[in-house]
Amino acid sequence: MRVSLGEIAAALGVDVPREAMGLAVRRAVADSRQAGTGDLFVCLPGERADGHDFAPKAVEQGAVAVLAARPLPGLGAPVLVVPDVLRALGRLARWWRLRCKARVVAVTGSAGKTTLKEMIAQVLGARFVVAKNHKNFNNQLGLPLTILGTSGAEDHWVLELGISKPHDMEELGSVALPDIAVVHNIGPAHLEGLGDLAGVARAKASLLGFVREGGTAVVNRCYPELWEAAKAYDVKTVSLSTDPAVPADVLCRYAGAAGTGTGRFELSVRGREIACELPYPGAHFAENVGAAFAVASLCGMDLAATADALAHPVHVEGRFCCREAGCVTLIDDTYNANPLSMRSAVDCAAQMAAGQPLALVLGDMLELGGGAEEEHRALGRFIAERPVMALFWRGTMAEAVRAGLAEGGFAGAFAAAGDAEGLAAAWAEKGTDKGVILVKGSRSCRMEEFLKVLDDIFCTQGEEK
Repeated sequence: MRVSLGEIAAALGVDVPREAMGLAVRRAVADSRQAGTGDLFVCLPGERADGHDFAPKAVEQGAVAVLAARPLPGLGAPVLVVPDVLRALGRLARWWRLRCKARVVAVTGSAGKTTLKEMIAQVLGARFVVAKNHKNFNNQLGLPLTILGTSGAEDHWVLELGISKPHDMEELGSVALPDIAVVHNIGPAHLEGLGDLAGVARAKASLLGFVREGGTAVVNRCYPELWEAAKAYDVKTVSLSTDPAVPADVLCRYAGAAGTGTGRFELSVRGREIACELPYPGAHFAENVGAAFAVASLCGMDLAATADALAHPVHVEGRFCCREAGCVTLIDDTYNANPLSMRSAVDCAAQMAAGQPLALVLGDMLELGGGAEEEHRALGRFIAERPVMALFWRGTMAEAVRAGLAEGGFAGAFAAAGDAEGLAAAWAEKGTDKGVILVKGSRSCRMEEFLKVLDDIFCTQGEEK
């Protein structure tokens, strides 16, 4: 972004001193530690700290102006005072989005959004100039900051939108205003805010209501509730499927492992076919691969170029990152978890194990509302049907999972571990020194602590050898 402070003030309908109107603004930041020359510092009130208290530091570091909810006398920089800073930030991002020529691809879903965003950005980046969210900056703060951090000269913006409440998409969709909207899956996530699976479907599908005239939606037809919810919108739709029994414009079938850490995918993309080996092991990646091909096709890329771009794996920290440690493959999927992503990760890990020992180190799935206990029992039953030698659980739902395992006739070992020391002790008794280990749980479970325990164990074993 390179605009004048006067233009920003006009977009927000606020006053700014005449002598400051020509100041050049390059981006918006909400963290004073990141503030630099030419920035607009956004003062956000928070539970632990108030951004207004950090405005002097931001100005000292080069911020040329401040967006605030109250006057800040003696600051030494112009202050744009608005009733609601977060809403004003969204309005400013919408203004900048409408001013720029970039085609916007907006991605939402219940699992794998960040990885899909990275995959689409990588594919389009092989041919176009692309901007994208940093990490998973996908909410009412992260999305506007992403947009306001663009240069305006890009060909495409690939934006991830994350929601947890019914009206979140109204706030995000009205800012992103996508040319291509992608909803690649739904599952029982954020049920405390969205109610049930039908509520999740309606909330995710509401993104289609913000697609710009002439735009297109890509919707996974394998989720009946989602497909039904999408019908409420008069938008040209490209259907996606991973099941040959569910006909769609884009069909992506996982055809099995092609080697260590790779999978074979067979695709039919709007009448054209291709088979390719990609660094995505597991059937659940078919949704992402199919969606990436669908978007690339809509943006004018051919199938071979898309496959070539996807041949290089995207690495998103804490999202199914695989690495070798001694004689085991450690899968770091610690970023978050819900029933859909947990099942997908377990199945993928089982496919990777291919007869080797498989151990799961899992944690509670949060924000499931009144159905939390049953969802965890159901997960236990699901795991009992897989070739799992041992399950280690962190969180308050351990007994619900244990009950589900018993109902499913689980033949492996189970241990509840409340902390790192507990896991180390349980692992010494019931763990494995070879095979595949999956580590996954909701963010607040801090499963990276358990991952470190395993890293330490296998690093020590490697040194002893």
